[in-house]
Amino acid sequence: MRIILFLLLVLLTGLSYSQPDTLFLSLEQALQMAKQSSPQIKEASIDKTSGVLSITGSIAQLLPTPTASASYSKNEITIPGLPANPNYAYTGTVGLNQVLFSPDVFANVAKGVIYNDYYRLQAQDKLANLVYSLKTSYFNLAKAYQLYAIAQASFERSQNNYLLAQAKNRLQQITDFELLRSETYLAQAELDLLSARKNLLINIEDLKGFIGRVDYEIVKPTTTPSLPEFGIDYEMLLSQIFEHNLTLQSVRKTRAIARTAFAQSIANLLPSANLFWSSTYSDTLMPKKLDTWKNNDVISYGVRFSFPVFEIKSYLLNIGNTRNEKLRAVLQLEKAAILLRKTAVNAIYACQEAQERYNYAQKNLELNRSLLKLAQEQYRLGALSQLDLFNTEIAFTTAQNTYYSALYDAYTSYAQIEYLLGISDSK
Repeated sequence: MRIILFLLLVLLTGLSYSQPDTLFLSLEQALQMAKQSSPQIKEASIDKTSGVLSITGSIAQLLPTPTASASYSKNEITIPGLPANPNYAYTGTVGLNQVLFSPDVFANVAKGVIYNDYYRLQAQDKLANLVYSLKTSYFNLAKAYQLYAIAQASFERSQNNYLLAQAKNRLQQITDFELLRSETYLAQAELDLLSARKNLLINIEDLKGFIGRVDYEIVKPTTTPSLPEFGIDYEMLLSQIFEHNLTLQSVRKTRAIARTAFAQSIANLLPSANLFWSSTYSDTLMPKKLDTWKNNDVISYGVRFSFPVFEIKSYLLNIGNTRNEKLRAVLQLEKAAILLRKTAVNAIYACQEAQERYNYAQKNLELNRSLLKLAQEQYRLGALSQLDLFNTEIAFTTAQNTYYSALYDAYTSYAQIEYLLGISDSK
């Protein structure tokens, strides 16, 4: 009977400690999963295709263009008193046109090349933004786990202190006021634990959304990257950001497109030249063989010039529109540069501050850890008051929270610098 009860107890204990589905995830794994499921990656692929189509379509305008047409007609000549006399005509034309000079075509080729670069930069920016966003989510979740563990440890200490205070109160070693104060610390620890748990669950769901694995209930980060050094020259880093930032490069391409369109509108006043060749067949019989066509066709070839002098109103209006768009693109670039400088300066200072805060937080945590051990020992010996112990424990908890917040804020700050530098890999 005891054996059966023991087995039942083991079974119930196993069921009560059953864990939900947990995904242990490194940063590299999270990035790979995000790249497979993120809409940003699909958008980046579409951008790359748009760039290829743009440059291909513009270059295709330089290739020879074949033409073909065919017609069939029936004419009836009616003479009073005579039967109708129908007349059939078969006409066909095949030809080939080759651009020799065309402001439109040459400018479209130039714009196609620039558009290809623009879409490529857009695709890289989407990938870099995804990497930065996922790293931020990953580090926030890692921080949430640490803060939750700290809140749990603080709650357990408050619980133990309250049990000890109850025992001492029964022995009349402490007053009811001190017992009540111990209970208030326990209540606050419970609230802090609830808040930490809520933040943990929110960050779990955030990362699950990035990696597209909502089938797991729990996601746990396993990567703790080495903390980078931020001793980088300010001016040099700012210069590198302005050189490599993908968003700014995209805006520069937009300006280049506007400038090309403006030059195209001016060059449209120049004549265009095309080399042409055509073979025109015309007869009352449909050609059934190639020889029939050759014996009844007319060959034409030469150079065709087009002069747009009679479209002067459209020409001037087009110049005005493209000039206005060029000025708009220049202003957009200036605005983008100002915004980037502001963002970059904030990010650089945030990195430097994060490194310093981490160093101070690390030292502060070690001091508070040593102070807590000493306070706990003195409290057991009766050489320290309960209030002093509580204050020491609160200071230690605060030091832990500050340390891990500074640590993961440093990771996130460095990830932002990588994004501003246009780094889109997962290193």
